[in-house]
Amino acid sequence: MKNKLILAFVFAFTGMLSAQQVPQSYLYGYNLFLINPALSGTTNCTEISMSHHNQWVKLEGAPITNHLTVSTRLGNHWGVGGQFMLDKIGMLQQVSALGNVSYGFYSGQQSLRLGLSLGYNNYRVNPTNAVAFDLLDPIVNGGNQSAGAISSDIGIAYKLGGFYVFGSVKQLLKTYSNFGYTNLPGYVQRAHYMMGAGYDIPLNNTWEIRPNVLLRSINNVMQADLNVDANYKQFIYFGAGFRSQVGVVARAGITVKEKFFFGYAYEAPIANIASYSSGSHEVMLKMTLCRPERTKVAKTKLDTIIKTIERIDTVFITQTERFVDTIYVDKSIEPSKTPDNLGAVSKTILFEFDKSLVKKESFGELESIVNLLEMNPTYKLSLEGHTDAVGTEAYNVGLSKNRVNAVRDFLVMNGIAAERIIIKHHGEGKPVATNDNADGRKSNRRVDVQIIRP
Repeated sequence: MKNKLILAFVFAFTGMLSAQQVPQSYLYGYNLFLINPALSGTTNCTEISMSHHNQWVKLEGAPITNHLTVSTRLGNHWGVGGQFMLDKIGMLQQVSALGNVSYGFYSGQQSLRLGLSLGYNNYRVNPTNAVAFDLLDPIVNGGNQSAGAISSDIGIAYKLGGFYVFGSVKQLLKTYSNFGYTNLPGYVQRAHYMMGAGYDIPLNNTWEIRPNVLLRSINNVMQADLNVDANYKQFIYFGAGFRSQVGVVARAGITVKEKFFFGYAYEAPIANIASYSSGSHEVMLKMTLCRPERTKVAKTKLDTIIKTIERIDTVFITQTERFVDTIYVDKSIEPSKTPDNLGAVSKTILFEFDKSLVKKESFGELESIVNLLEMNPTYKLSLEGHTDAVGTEAYNVGLSKNRVNAVRDFLVMNGIAAERIIIKHHGEGKPVATNDNADGRKSNRRVDVQIIRP
């Protein structure tokens, strides 16, 4: 009975603040499309996410929210998606379905996206188990009721390198759902204003942190999230945050086979309802299906390749690779030290489509670099991996690392000491051409090779 009375008190204030109209989430950092329609189609991947949020556990009638989101890219600029939500708090149940479209502008490392969602919210009121303080209350005596209204969201997002900032308005249009209660105005949807920002900071080749903030405002009531998230090799994720007027939040996640993400968050309340609840829980499952860009590549002429392919025919690259890498050999190599089989200044290393095998016609290109290093034992080699801007920044960092490791492993297996090879990976951070067309993106998918002489 005590819990029911507390819940009735909470609902009384919810009616004034409307703060629970847009359901809460603690894992939105792993799926920003939940709170900003501009972020559908930001990568060349289809993302499907499901989440379950149980707020204020042990408090009867506390909010329970289920989300399903889908987003993907169409062409180079358009994004589409959809959201489905089932939310229940006390005697009010909300079912929401939204369709989404977004458009992006790109220039080098900068991107600007705009998005709009439009859909329908259906509300149902079931007062059967309500605790009534006034037996003449029209809602308690009105029986089961149902009503609905159009709902719309807008958003904008800007990104420059590792920095991003965005703003969105949930429930942009002020609409009423009239349940038919006598002398009552109905349930009104109020606009929720959100603004967020963050910065991805690579600490080294394995660790990255992201300080970020999210501000919410409705009816002059402001709420702030202050967060710090980290990830290890784009594999293990964890973070902590503080939500004003609520409590502290801890979250963690793991990526499996680069496609599946499992996340969990726990919020420990420190104000208001803390003594009556054991906290809030949220779980998320996200599946990411990326489409590699299909680019036609001319076969390399092998006129100057020495006949050593048979010796290295069984060498396999252990890192997963999907794209074409271009290796640029430094022009400062002394001609007297350059073997005849080095060939042209630029070299192309081809990989089997969606496999971890180097194509036979590219073995000779790598072999020419092996020969150069064998002839000059004091030389060292610098390898720097890069990608285009297709895909998430985190995915591209891992992809550039895979590329540079693939080249290094090949050289080591052919007799070059690992300590002579210096590797770095930059993801999409250092483009040499525009990412707005196929030719530019092809140039950005590369491994830069530089000979270091003593």
